[in-house]
Amino acid sequence: MIRKIARSVLPYQVRQSLVPLFQRSATFMGRKKVQLSEEEPNAIIFLVPDYGNVGDLAIGYAQEQFLEKLGGLNVVSVSISETYQVLRFVRQNLKPGDLVFLVGGGSTGDLYPAAQRGREFIVNYLTKWPIISFPQSVVYSFKRGYEISAKREAKALANASQHLTLVAREKQSLETMQSFFPGEIGYVPDIVFSLVSRFQDKEKKSRSGVLLVLRKDDERGLSSDDWDILRKAALQVGQVQYRDHGIPDEEVASQDPYSNAIELLEEYRSADLVITDRLHGMIFAAVTGTPCVVLPNKNHKVVASYHAWVESQCPYISLLPKVEKEALETEITKVMDVNSLNAFSDVAFDFADFERIIRSKLNRAE
Repeated sequence: MIRKIARSVLPYQVRQSLVPLFQRSATFMGRKKVQLSEEEPNAIIFLVPDYGNVGDLAIGYAQEQFLEKLGGLNVVSVSISETYQVLRFVRQNLKPGDLVFLVGGGSTGDLYPAAQRGREFIVNYLTKWPIISFPQSVVYSFKRGYEISAKREAKALANASQHLTLVAREKQSLETMQSFFPGEIGYVPDIVFSLVSRFQDKEKKSRSGVLLVLRKDDERGLSSDDWDILRKAALQVGQVQYRDHGIPDEEVASQDPYSNAIELLEEYRSADLVITDRLHGMIFAAVTGTPCVVLPNKNHKVVASYHAWVESQCPYISLLPKVEKEALETEITKVMDVNSLNAFSDVAFDFADFERIIRSKLNRAE
């Protein structure tokens, strides 16, 4: 209740000025520990999702899988809710050769301030170790937020440019990063794309029905009329299941927070078709070889990622710029064509630049 009152009464700028006080206090009071290795380099990922967004949970899962596949690292994920509680311990116990990572996703900018402000604090709190961000998008939701947030972010991240590496996951975010950050910047796909080989190696599942995965939050760009057209087109293909990547926070399993994402990926593998306006709806379809028609949302994340990584090699996925009945039916036919589906076995997303960045930091520490 207090938080709701504060958000409604206190001006945006005042609320933002209180954040550093909370960060410093929470870190000073934090007494939690994580299991660090004395033999292997530690790879500690901060701000890892533990809330009810299945796309973000998939990012957490893919981050761990990616680093473990590199080998020779003790991978430790620290949830966003526990980050400040363990920061003090980590700073006191990291050893030369250890690496710090920041969560990937679309939380750079003002859209998800808890993650962005956490990122700024971490890079200026852990100044003695190399810090690498998993692939991110930069998103500003409104002009006032941009004016305040962008200036602060540019200053905070630039101060850490000697030990921080940013990584963009599409061109628009790459250009934004280049405009305000003087340090090293990488460019690779969203980390969930790295799961594709795991599903290519699996035995094929029988498919049936349509997953209609549409946003209900502030990033939604579709109208009620659009939803109606999409629903009717989906019913022409088969039985429709409605899915949203948002779930109640209490449904995220504390012992296995990634189980929700893994289960949903299997649902995608079992569907004849997916229609979605979610970025990770498109990505889940890409890595599971599932026919998909994707629609834009309110920002650039979906469209930019489609053109950067999906369009050139995933004919079973098609971007429909706006909802029109005839165009939608045409795209559904195209993505479900057998020749489009056969392309899945050859799909490969390029993470060489990201691997190079990680190994260069490890080699520098040896």
